[in-house]
Amino acid sequence: MENNNEYEEYTLAELWDLLDAEEERLLSQYAAPVNYYIPGDSMTYLSAMSQCWGIEANKAQIKEIEAEISRRCRSSDVEAHDND
Repeated sequence: MENNNEYEEYTLAELWDLLDAEEERLLSQYAAPVNYYIPGDSMTYLSAMSQCWGIEANKAQIKEIEAEISRRCRSSDVEAHDND
């Protein structure tokens, strides 16, 4: 099975920078005016839901980046202990 790691080309420093950028993006999404749903109005529903979906997608991206950073840190810790 093929490993489809979208972050394998990034260095650890680049991953930290990407994580900082995504966290800043999330903060700006939280600071944006809230799109409210008016019952019966499909346009306000789509606007409100797309705002929610964007925030959730950004949170998922942050978790993926954090997981990749953790995986790399754990593997470097294991390598360091193996060399002791």
